[in-house]
Amino acid sequence: MMKAELLTEVRASRTDLARLVEAASRDEQLYIVVPARAVEAWQRREPQAWAKVCAWLASQGKTVILA
Repeated sequence: MMKAELLTEVRASRTDLARLVEAASRDEQLYIVVPARAVEAWQRREPQAWAKVCAWLASQGKTVILA
């Protein structure tokens, strides 16, 4: 999935996942540190959107680290 397509989808969701995607695309780090509570909320509110973001992050070579 392309970044622009993903951003369009997650901006329509009830989450702030678009901020995560934007930050991950700007940052050259191989990992993204995310609060565990945020991940829990994304999984509860928008599990499909979170799954798409996870897949996109993996395709970009990024690892999610829970804080």
